[in-house]
Amino acid sequence: MVMEPHLGRIAFNIVVLLVVLTLISLPFLRRDSPEFIVSILALMFSLVFLSLVIWDVRRQAKKEMLGNQEE
Repeated sequence: MVMEPHLGRIAFNIVVLLVVLTLISLPFLRRDSPEFIVSILALMFSLVFLSLVIWDVRRQAKKEMLGNQEE
């Protein structure tokens, strides 16, 4: 997965927004409600996607650093 820098920033901002909104809603949900389970799943998927975005951006930055050192 190769991502342009501006797309990585947009993806990061969207995922952080989703995580924050999910965390805000969690205290107001009953633990035995279906909405709570959906919120937990949304939080888990968002955190997995956030980790993938961070991993990809760091990998690309490392490639660029190594490429600049060779020149």
